[in-house]
Amino acid sequence: MMPANLTPQYFEAERRFKSATTPEEKIQALETILAVMPKHKGKDHLQADLRRKIARITEEAEIKFATSRKNFNVRKEGAG
Repeated sequence: MMPANLTPQYFEAERRFKSATTPEEKIQALETILAVMPKHKGKDHLQADLRRKIARITEEAEIKFATSRKNFNVRKEGAG
C-alpha cells in the first residue's frame, strides 16, 4: 500500500461507504472521501481508484434503472 496520512474524517466516510446499501449513499460517501482526502502526489492512484468506483457505481445504477422498468403487453386487435 502507498504511504498515506489519512484523516479520521476519511475513515468515517470509508465506513459509511462500506455500510451503504443504495448507489446514491455509496456515491455520496465516495465523494466525501475525495473531499476530505489530503491532496498530494502520493494519493494520485487512490484518487483515480475512487473516481473509477464512482463511475462504475453510477453506470451500474443507470443500467439497473433502465432494466427495471415494467414491461407491458399490448393486446393485438384490429385488422393489422
